[in-house]
Amino acid sequence: MPRLLTLANAGLCLLLALLALLRWGAGPVASGPFRVDSLALFLGAAVLLVSAVVHAFSLRFMAGDARFAAFFPRLSALAAAVLLLLAADNLLLFAGLWVAMGWLLADLIGHVRGWRQAAAAAALARAWFLRGAAALAAGLALLGWATGSLSISGVVAGAAAADGVLVGLGCALLGLAAAIQSGLFPFHRWLMSSMTAPTPVSAFMHAGLVNAGGVLVARFAPAFEAAPAILALVFLAGAASALFGALAALVQSDVKRGLAASTTAQMGFMLLQCGLGFHAAAMAHLVLHGLYKASLFLGAGSGLAQARRPGAEARPAAPVAAIALAAAIAAGAGFALTSGKLDGGAGGLLVLFAALAAAQAVVALAGQPARMLLLAPSVLAVAGALYGALVAGVEALLAGTPGLVAPQPFTALHALAAAAFTGIWIAVQAGLHRRSVALYAWLVALSQPAAAAVTDRREAHHA
Repeated sequence: MPRLLTLANAGLCLLLALLALLRWGAGPVASGPFRVDSLALFLGAAVLLVSAVVHAFSLRFMAGDARFAAFFPRLSALAAAVLLLLAADNLLLFAGLWVAMGWLLADLIGHVRGWRQAAAAAALARAWFLRGAAALAAGLALLGWATGSLSISGVVAGAAAADGVLVGLGCALLGLAAAIQSGLFPFHRWLMSSMTAPTPVSAFMHAGLVNAGGVLVARFAPAFEAAPAILALVFLAGAASALFGALAALVQSDVKRGLAASTTAQMGFMLLQCGLGFHAAAMAHLVLHGLYKASLFLGAGSGLAQARRPGAEARPAAPVAAIALAAAIAAGAGFALTSGKLDGGAGGLLVLFAALAAAQAVVALAGQPARMLLLAPSVLAVAGALYGALVAGVEALLAGTPGLVAPQPFTALHALAAAAFTGIWIAVQAGLHRRSVALYAWLVALSQPAAAAVTDRREAHHA
């Protein structure tokens, strides 16, 4: 059965990817409570790709586990729930699948029965998922009431003409549900506590399930765009989580918790893009992040085997800083050229983030040979252009889904966020964050998992 489920995930992944390409630019296909469009096919193929890899990895990783036979059906059921959620058009069905998805994920977090830390982590995740589901149900009810429709397609079509207060409140509750599901600050504690889950579960969760928050906002994009104040709050929440997660990752001593803090940062960036009106770009980001994060979790054991005592991090020397600046300009220009994100609105922020990512890549190469550093701006310019082309391609693929590309006007809030990201990045590179004991203590305290979910004795895992 485990091998059959692994093959089924791989086969369905190929099928959905082929359908997404064959139906490029075609309209949705509706049948009963389901509505399959380009977004469902694209994300469904990505979810199944990660699921197939995790299934294959688990065949050996989970071998000998006392509940080996129970693990694979639950993992496949979770993937199936996500696929159905992506295609659901009925509000009640969508809410039911959201609850099922959270329940199955919590069950997998607590896979090791009799281990009290795993049980505590599962209980915490389940409690937060139920709160998120309650917010989701209330938000869907308000949107359904405002538009007089029980379908997602009806809600997004009628949101602009519906009562603005009801639509705003409904979207605010959906945004809350998205923040909880994605482990955004200050709802990240369940995510930091979930490290008791088997490594394959962590890989699937961080590569796919936490992305459901961004998918939720993207699926109801026209409704959020009818409530611009709420969309601005989504941007603000995403920006705050991106900054917090990036800083919290610097103070983690546990490999998997460091990856979890990184996930909080990346999910924040995903919702930040949604808040800018670039929902399709956020979908491209979540797929790439999912594949990358899955590989990091599945390779965490190898990383530990190669671990060495860390030394003090050197600050970038002047030549490295100059090369980083050149790479930032080159990569930002490459991204802007192929993605078209400087055409107006708040797209310039995405160009800034591409530039900062390139500068960080150069800093990470500071110890490499000079030849590699000198080539970095050219290589990163190509990388920026390729990423911009990928974003543009995903936007073209998803063009038939309403509201996925609706750039918001540039505001003072966006300017403040740009200044904050740039200033904090420069401060970290200069080592200023190391001078504040209070900052370190604050980050450690806020990024700690629940005490009941922490294992301080290795043998406790085998209790």
